[in-house]
Amino acid sequence: MSRPRTLTSISSLLSRRVPAIRQFSQLSKRHVLVSRRMIRSNPRPIISSRSYVIATDGTNIENLIDQVSDSQYSRIANDYLETLSDDMEELCEDFPQIDVELTQGVMTLTVADGKTYVINKQPPNKQIWLSSPYSGPKRYDLIGGKWVTLRDNTGLTDLLRQELQEELGQEITLSMQQ
Repeated sequence: MSRPRTLTSISSLLSRRVPAIRQFSQLSKRHVLVSRRMIRSNPRPIISSRSYVIATDGTNIENLIDQVSDSQYSRIANDYLETLSDDMEELCEDFPQIDVELTQGVMTLTVADGKTYVINKQPPNKQIWLSSPYSGPKRYDLIGGKWVTLRDNTGLTDLLRQELQEELGQEITLSMQQ
């Protein structure tokens, strides 16, 4: 008698739970194994409101990312963070529960109930990293002059606008279009 299998690949689990994932023709060669006992014992759904592209095989990534020098990256990232900080300062006037601080390439944005965003430069990778209280951590590369995550092709400005609108319950405008 064979022993029952206690592990399943997350790709097969997700394809059963999220029909859209079946559309992906190729998954990563690496599979993450998850204990079925853990899945059954977890009352919350495995997938929350976050959306992910399951895998990238790494091809063509360098072709997508804008090739800039260190000084160009620094200028572009600083300009972006300063403009974003100015936009958030304007929001502070209408929404006193918002607090923003930009220091040495790190922006901290606190919204109601102590929920904090941290947006910072990552010069070694030429990226901007976001830590969001709603969507979690993301890494943004400069693609076509815009800060975009390779996971789901979401622009940083668009994600911030969407999440802040949901938090504040009102449409907001950011001067940077992505």
